[in-house]
Amino acid sequence: MIRVLLGLLLTPLILQLPHLIPPYGTFTMWWFRLMLVIGYTAMLLFGVPLVWLFIRKRWLSWWQSVLGGLIAVSLFLVLWFVTSPWEYFVLNGLSLTLSTLLLAAIGGFVFWVIALWRNSRFTGPNNSFKPNR
Repeated sequence: MIRVLLGLLLTPLILQLPHLIPPYGTFTMWWFRLMLVIGYTAMLLFGVPLVWLFIRKRWLSWWQSVLGGLIAVSLFLVLWFVTSPWEYFVLNGLSLTLSTLLLAAIGGFVFWVIALWRNSRFTGPNNSFKPNR
């Protein structure tokens, strides 16, 4: 369980590390802090409940983690667009959505590598799907 908590804490930070590649100025550091706040907020609101749901259902493959990241960020994007002015959505909606979904897919994979890959606690068959007989 420590690896899962470590994955939850490190994934938003790892996704923002490209902001620290030189050359950077004061704007980059401001953006880095803002994106960390947004990343951890999205993780707490949507990521943590989805992680616990996926662990309970034993959906622990890499593609399921990527899908979980996409679901969590999609919910966060809906919340963001509902609370932002419509002009912002018209100007930045498509580019923000596509870049955020790409970052979410990478984040889901990074979380899987940190928390679930070769983790002996979460190995075993997936028994959550039981077909009718």
